[in-house]
Amino acid sequence: MSAHPNLIDQLRGHIAQRSEAALAAFEALCEVSQNEGIDVYAVGGVLRDILIGLEANRPLDLDLAVDGDPSILHGVLAQAAGQRPSVHDRFGTARAQLPDGSSIDLARTRSETYTSPGALPVVAVASIDVDLARRDFTIHSVALALTVARRGELIDPFGAARDVRSRTIRTLHDLSFRDDPTRLIRAARYAARIGGSVAPQTRAEARRHRAHLAQLTAERFGDAWRLLLQEPDAVAALDWARRLQIPQGRLASWTLPAAVLQAAESPDMFWSSVGLTQPESTVRLLPQSVGLTRSERTSVDAGRALRRQRRRLGQLKRPSAIAVALRGVPDDPLEAAARLWDGPSGAAVSDFLARRDAMQSPISARRILELGTPVGPRVGRWLSIIEAALWDGDLDAADGEAIARFEERIRLADDDR
Repeated sequence: MSAHPNLIDQLRGHIAQRSEAALAAFEALCEVSQNEGIDVYAVGGVLRDILIGLEANRPLDLDLAVDGDPSILHGVLAQAAGQRPSVHDRFGTARAQLPDGSSIDLARTRSETYTSPGALPVVAVASIDVDLARRDFTIHSVALALTVARRGELIDPFGAARDVRSRTIRTLHDLSFRDDPTRLIRAARYAARIGGSVAPQTRAEARRHRAHLAQLTAERFGDAWRLLLQEPDAVAALDWARRLQIPQGRLASWTLPAAVLQAAESPDMFWSSVGLTQPESTVRLLPQSVGLTRSERTSVDAGRALRRQRRRLGQLKRPSAIAVALRGVPDDPLEAAARLWDGPSGAAVSDFLARRDAMQSPISARRILELGTPVGPRVGRWLSIIEAALWDGDLDAADGEAIARFEERIRLADDDR
């Protein structure tokens, strides 16, 4: 334990750069807490980022731990947010979303015990020192006292400063992943977020305990995995999830090939790539096992449907036939397939994506009617013929003479009817 009053100034400056509303709320919370003799501590990601020196690229989420009754501070949060904070009595937490998108969390310092792997913890009021011992990783087991007698003190009983400097994700004890298997997913998230690594011993613990991921409810696993996909560097987070074999811990047949990382720019593209790469038996199990939302399931199904066309796409010779086959396929599975597939099928998808925006017909439906085609399905057929000619290089949209010849073809064909 050591005094670091300058860290409070750094924290204040960090908050001020990202949210004036959060700074005003922070100052008010500290003032009320100091006057009431309530011990308040900065904990969590904001303190970690300050100690590392990271420039955050996401909305401010300020975590404050209260060693005492936090209810007196709820009114301060309510005033800052313009509405009552959401309160979770079981865990002694209150959260306020501020108008600018930043948020502040107040949590009563507590202990946690786990009755079985993957179960929600049993909590009890405890001191800040006990509270830090329940944290997921050492980099989060540190607190900066903001008020009362310990103000300015950095409380670091588990070597957080050491692991922050080396950017190392390390559990506090060897049963951490058994107690809360979602910590496996968080390990991947935080390793990516801080640009660091997972300690060898912690990786060994992950191998021993990842099977406990199967004991989570689909909702808890899905929520935790969704947060991973929303990380600023989701590709790096997925890479760590691959190294820790998190998908296999949840569902034995679900793998995460390294190639899929090339198609993980967004959650929808990731789930499309799952449909493109996983066997049918696995895809059928994923919705219930992983707790997929309707949107996520749609992305998986779109990838699976495109995968079923792969052999046929590779055999098609005419670009117009490929365009017909791919018309209506959403962008995410197409973009994923272009990155994941090699050979003729990959080339077919890549060529379609590269050329489709330029496939604007130089002869409109109105012009086809002016050339004598009667209103009806023949107009649509002519538009399809024109599109095929563009794809196959039989018509150049920039060649006025070629367009005139095509129009004459339409006029003569309909004159002969």
